[in-house]
Amino acid sequence: MQYEYLTLGAATKKFDAKHYPSPTKVWSTLNKAEKAAFDRAMADKTSATYKAVVAGRRAHKTLEDDKAKDRFQRALLKTYNRDIGIDIDETWAKEMGVVSKKHKYRGKFDGVGIFRGIETMWDYKKTNKIKTPSGVKKYLKQCAAYAIAHNEMYGSNIQQIAIFNIGGKIVDDLSTRVFTYDLSDHAKLWLKDVRDYWRVA
Repeated sequence: MQYEYLTLGAATKKFDAKHYPSPTKVWSTLNKAEKAAFDRAMADKTSATYKAVVAGRRAHKTLEDDKAKDRFQRALLKTYNRDIGIDIDETWAKEMGVVSKKHKYRGKFDGVGIFRGIETMWDYKKTNKIKTPSGVKKYLKQCAAYAIAHNEMYGSNIQQIAIFNIGGKIVDDLSTRVFTYDLSDHAKLWLKDVRDYWRVA
């Protein structure tokens, strides 16, 4: 599928969406206590939260660029390609911007394309331990937000969202789990959140 993808900055400018929130902004506005606790943990560079976030960002960059700089990153990329990448039939874009004029939000998705034969919006999550279904719930609304905006912008027919979870702190512990869900199951939850955001913003 060929779409004219835009960076988040270009999409924001094109749709005059500078004042639109991202899914993260929506979450932080509606969950002030949790956001404050997260900010406190991130201010302490010795905290488990800080270390996990830094490791997650590093892994995300490895998957985004398909390049590894050390032994752990090489093992992570190999594990991802063997267990998850093999089921990606087409990758249309990574790290591009979407804007929903209808619902007034914007954001940058991890990846979109065909996964196991179905149009899918996906999100990478590197964690110390593999998540359970309940553990990925907080990521699903964000992924749904990007899928909704993509369908609106491009007339695509994304009906599935996926979390690609890579777990493990050391090479020998690396493993993966894929969580797939129908977009419809989470779209309503996200749209309620963005409506609530605009009521209090």
